[in-house]
Amino acid sequence: MRKTSLWRVPADHFRTLTDNRTDKPDWGGIVWQGLVPTACGIATWWIGAKLADVSAAVAGISIVAALLFAMAVFLFQLRVTLGGDSRLGEDDYRLVDECMSNTLWAILWGLGLALFLIVCAAGKWIANDGTGPILTGIAVGASVHFLMVISMCLKRLRRAYERIAMKRS
Repeated sequence: MRKTSLWRVPADHFRTLTDNRTDKPDWGGIVWQGLVPTACGIATWWIGAKLADVSAAVAGISIVAALLFAMAVFLFQLRVTLGGDSRLGEDDYRLVDECMSNTLWAILWGLGLALFLIVCAAGKWIANDGTGPILTGIAVGASVHFLMVISMCLKRLRRAYERIAMKRS
């Protein structure tokens, strides 16, 4: 594996899409994560929408990705400090690990999305009549996936807080 290889980030994220009761893949969640963004992207393409200016989107996505970096640092520190607490179970550790996997995927996806928008805008392809609706549809679908993963991160972070900090099961 090369030092720049990131293949484990998406693999770890998609591995979190399991049913915790059965430990089997959550096919509903997997389909939902693919279907909703794809439908939004296709609908955007279908109506012929084009992004005229991507600067606000790039700025917003970059800021959120940077905040997710801070969350990843927090989760890393939390995971290190959890090792000494005998009151916590394997589910607590797994919850923090899954939240970290989702957060790293959101960071990677957000950076990729920002780069996609920058390149499409620099080439003037996203505002073009021919390629604009397709690229805008891809951007919208990718943005919806980004928001869905951030929602997963927040849900897992809230649950970790509830289980670990508030000591509720």
